[in-house]
Amino acid sequence: MNRKHLLTSLIAAGLVVPALATADWTLYGRAHLSADVLDDGADYNEFNVSSNSSRLGFRGEREFREQLIAVFQIEQQIDFDTEGTEFATRDTFAGLKGSDWGMLRIGKFDTPFKRARGPANFFGDQVGDMRNLTRSADQTGRFDERFRNSIHYQTPSFGGLTWNIQYSNETSGATTGDGADNKAYSTSLNLSMGDLTGALAYEKQEDGDVNPDAWRLAVGYRITPALRMGAFYQNSETTNGDDADIYGLGGQFRLTPSMYLNGHVFHLDSDLADADATMYALGLEYRLDSDLRFYGNIATVSNDDNSALTPWSAARTSGPGGTAGENASAFSIGMRYDF
Repeated sequence: MNRKHLLTSLIAAGLVVPALATADWTLYGRAHLSADVLDDGADYNEFNVSSNSSRLGFRGEREFREQLIAVFQIEQQIDFDTEGTEFATRDTFAGLKGSDWGMLRIGKFDTPFKRARGPANFFGDQVGDMRNLTRSADQTGRFDERFRNSIHYQTPSFGGLTWNIQYSNETSGATTGDGADNKAYSTSLNLSMGDLTGALAYEKQEDGDVNPDAWRLAVGYRITPALRMGAFYQNSETTNGDDADIYGLGGQFRLTPSMYLNGHVFHLDSDLADADATMYALGLEYRLDSDLRFYGNIATVSNDDNSALTPWSAARTSGPGGTAGENASAFSIGMRYDF
């Protein structure tokens, strides 16, 4: 490092360190990698390595007075198997919060509708992820997104019940122009009461084309200390008159203190001709502790003649598109390390 760069670095450190010392901040991340065999049921049957929503970020907060806490987060997707991506691609925001009045933030982040799948989500960022069906643009409209230029308010908890509402004035670009029509509204009512969790959500998108809207219901319940079950339903419509229903059941059974068996089945019932699909997933997960886990999954999508969905399209860097009318299947061995 030359003297000029060294001097610049020392000055920057001198400015940043005192600021960080006054705030409670955390550097965090996730390395989620898998080795997969993917088969589209036609011409593709290959071994792949995939980075699955791996990330690096930092977040912090500082209390300025009672019931006034400033918060921020900057989060970046890290593609371990490729060249990486642009900065701050994931949930990135700044805002204020207080336990008596809730939280208000501005930035780019998952919509309340997207987060509402949580109670029934047993294969997040893995092959078999429910988003392989729920965010399929042709059948359902493009949901489960992270919208830009958003304002979000979350109420405080009232007996385990919270309400979220989000508005984005431009979901794709940086500026709203005369012809901009990419607005979105998303809201959810969330419940957390001991062993029972649930979410009811609605989202409306104005994209100047099909203007999709949808609502979803997800419920999770811990039946015993070892058994947790979840159920999910989603209905979506577009201005073209296309309608789709997605519903399914899943569960997790703790075989030993460290070993878990996960499974679910989801069905897409589409108004489009011969465009239905059913997805099955089964997985075995070993947790060395809360921050490090290993898993092996098998997943398949059974497609109608005009459906080309796969169990690997969502939240992964690797995998081809599907083939209409064919059954796509995947076998995956993965590791997730949270730090």
